[in-house]
Amino acid sequence: MDNNMYSKILIKNGSIADTLKGSIYKGDLYIKDGIIEDINDVIKIDSNDITIIDASGLTIMAGLVDMHVHLRDPGFEEKETIESGARAALSGGITSIACMPNTSPVLDSPSLIKYVIDRGKETGCNIYPVAAMTTGLKGENITEMGLLSEAGAVGFSDDGKAVGDEKLMFEIMRYSKQLNNGPLILHEEVQSFSKHGLMHEGKYSTRLGLEGISSLSDDLMIGRDIALAKASGARIHITHISTRGAVEMIRQAKTAGLDITCDVTAHHLFFNDSHLEGFNTNLKVKPPIRDADDQKALIEGVADGTIDAIVSDHAPHLDTGKNTTFKLAEFGTTGVETLLAASYSILCKDQKIGFEKIAAVLGRGPAKILGIDGGELKKGARADIAAVDLRAGYMVKRDDFISRSKNSAFIGQKLYGKIIYTISNGKIVYESGLI
Repeated sequence: MDNNMYSKILIKNGSIADTLKGSIYKGDLYIKDGIIEDINDVIKIDSNDITIIDASGLTIMAGLVDMHVHLRDPGFEEKETIESGARAALSGGITSIACMPNTSPVLDSPSLIKYVIDRGKETGCNIYPVAAMTTGLKGENITEMGLLSEAGAVGFSDDGKAVGDEKLMFEIMRYSKQLNNGPLILHEEVQSFSKHGLMHEGKYSTRLGLEGISSLSDDLMIGRDIALAKASGARIHITHISTRGAVEMIRQAKTAGLDITCDVTAHHLFFNDSHLEGFNTNLKVKPPIRDADDQKALIEGVADGTIDAIVSDHAPHLDTGKNTTFKLAEFGTTGVETLLAASYSILCKDQKIGFEKIAAVLGRGPAKILGIDGGELKKGARADIAAVDLRAGYMVKRDDFISRSKNSAFIGQKLYGKIIYTISNGKIVYESGLI
């Protein structure tokens, strides 16, 4: 299919997930020249040059916005490239990606930000780079955040590391206030509690004989940065939260009026540390998969609005980095291809949370945090759309992944919610297994 020949698309008979109204209703949606031209109960278009999609039985949602992805490009293209990561994302209904700066070289210069943007334009997916907060992610000197912002960075992060120097973190927060552009996306980890750890510290780490990572590793740093944000007035975003303490502290900070948001990964919602009994290295992630009580708190945080976004933290690794002992295996799991299905399966099918809520934290929530287009189905919006069959269940198989790396924590799990169409910038970029 030559997508360039289609400038008009009419989606008929779908169940439209309206995150603005918090409802799902039957209707049609008309796309013209990359823009949502109309949404209505019934739309009739008298035209020959139009593509009609019969969405009977499908749910129509805004294309997903994944604000935490590692594309590994530049520097680690054997694991993933901007192109391969974008292709994988589109197959998962994701039309916008914010990619993290821990590449080689690190995304700490305007030229590298422009490199990512330029490469992204060729993919069919909207790629937004996140720049480093400190030069080389070394936690020593603040980057030229103003120039990085002008070059197109949508946020700043030293993801993969936390800035250990309290005074430096405070100065970063003060500096970021002058920019008024893009959040500080904070990886929260106290190294002294985590540097030798392999999984969550608790009953199962003891049973398996694996050194644990205490919840204090997250909670102490989150508490510090909330205090610094209160003192500086900065806007902060806490990424991949994993503990009950994190949910409670962020909930209290929001109540107190701080400018704070947060996200959780689909794998932290779906799994708890009991799932590591088989020593599955694809479940070796940072922060670690926590216990059932933490998992429950994270789900509650999504339900009550404390958690603003669900992300993949897509972290591709080669087989050589995962097919080894649990101790030697690298941290991280892929996730863009399973983000929607994993979130839907645990939150809607298991926990009975309404799908319109899930659509919001997968689209409108992260788009608003990053200050980018996307995440909403409304007239005049960019036509980024995912059509999903929520009734379709499938077994996750290694051979089905499009990503260059296959280290998915969800291999062997049965998930529900299969992407049938992905439309990005008004063009059909994915259709039932075909990109």
